[in-house]
Amino acid sequence: MSENEQPIQFHEELLVQLQPRLFGYILGLLASPNDAKDVLQETNRVILAKMDEFQQPGSFSAWAHKFAYFQCLAFRKKHQRDKLDFASELLEKIAEVSKPVDETTQQNLPLLAICLDRLQTKTRQIVAAYYYDNQPIDEIAKAKDLKPNHVAQILYRARKALFECIQKEAANKPL
Repeated sequence: MSENEQPIQFHEELLVQLQPRLFGYILGLLASPNDAKDVLQETNRVILAKMDEFQQPGSFSAWAHKFAYFQCLAFRKKHQRDKLDFASELLEKIAEVSKPVDETTQQNLPLLAICLDRLQTKTRQIVAAYYYDNQPIDEIAKAKDLKPNHVAQILYRARKALFECIQKEAANKPL
């Protein structure tokens, strides 16, 4: 393997890890999961084609998000006749607001793992089924022999407990 291939392979691995964040960012800008998937695919194609142009170590995420933003603009321009169109200024504002939220979310992922471990096993299984396996509440209720309202209540309490735990852990985290 040559010297040039190693950094490209490293950045490809970073891009793979970045997929959920990029998808969430794009989804926030377009509000359509199907459109977001299409734009993410196009974003990945462009990033991979321009990978050799990346120069700044440590800012790969910001670099990739910039491509995602421009791909969202291109998608909107191409499809503006098909759907209700938001003003470009609004899209820029959403992008500005999303960036710090995305960075905060990334910083809180280790705290989420800690807090998930603190949940009761039954609650953790329901959270995993709903959020990681994308199972509907009705399916989870049937599998766990619970009423759907009970599962919804467990999810609500789990979200609240996780939020409070993450905030507490973040406050106690050394700078």
